[in-house]
Amino acid sequence: MRVLYVLLGVMVVGAWAQVLPKITEPPCDSPEAEAAAAVFQDYINAQRTSGFKYAMNQIDEIKIKITPDTEIYNMEFDLLETKCHVLDPRPLADCPVRTKAEAAVEADCDVALTKSGGVLVVTAHRCESEPETSAEDICLGCAHLLPLNDTNALQMATASLAAFNNRTANVTISKYAVLEVGRLTAQIVSGALQLFAEYAIVETNCTTTDDDNCAPLNKTLATYGFCTAGSVSGNVSVDCRIFTPEPAVEPATNGTVPLLMVDMGLLSAESAESLDPVVASLIPIVKRQAPAAETVAPGSQPVNLPFCPGKVKYF
Repeated sequence: MRVLYVLLGVMVVGAWAQVLPKITEPPCDSPEAEAAAAVFQDYINAQRTSGFKYAMNQIDEIKIKITPDTEIYNMEFDLLETKCHVLDPRPLADCPVRTKAEAAVEADCDVALTKSGGVLVVTAHRCESEPETSAEDICLGCAHLLPLNDTNALQMATASLAAFNNRTANVTISKYAVLEVGRLTAQIVSGALQLFAEYAIVETNCTTTDDDNCAPLNKTLATYGFCTAGSVSGNVSVDCRIFTPEPAVEPATNGTVPLLMVDMGLLSAESAESLDPVVASLIPIVKRQAPAAETVAPGSQPVNLPFCPGKVKYF
């Protein structure tokens, strides 16, 4: 009878071993981590309808739960804001990342992905965006972010668009209106205050000779553009790039992917703000690193490097 109990116990343990998921923690620079990072980078930029595109800067953590049918990835990413508006048709590879001197913005994201049939899909994410500038990074003469409702900067942006609409070089003839203000900054140069604005524009139903009672054209007909403007001592300059992006489409979520509740683009000129959708249960992630090898003589095996976080791509 005792032998029977032992055999039953072994069978139960074996059955549990077959159904319990396996947890793996590959290095943050491993191929599977990089592949998941690329999927999320494409996803987050495709689902955004305002603000700026983001580029992957670092993979902080990765944990994979493996079941017989699927693999569930729980990861932490750091992304940096680029200079490309989401309507800009240029590929992300052609979009420069803002430097710290340009008041860079970072997004910290907790992400869950599911891999089934060899295909990775984002199933949940939570991001928090904040300026990527510490107290020691702040320099005299560097640009600093302004709130997006700053009166003086908005007045300068309005004046700059009026100047663009009145240019004879505006060969489109159509008037443009501000679609959204993405970024306002200020900078002290040679003792003078300089204001800068970056904003998206949309074509209206007016020509440059019409009055100001204008309305944006339907998105299927309108052309869009992006302007960078600045002013020094009241002198306004503006440079606008007109492009025709692909029609905006909603991301395919099949009703399961929680989207960002607040547009990260609006955080370019604000303090840190949490973006907290209801997310799937995430595997707890604990900061870790590979145990370092003991000090050895020159010419011997080097000390092991940490598994995570991964390499920094920008700063």
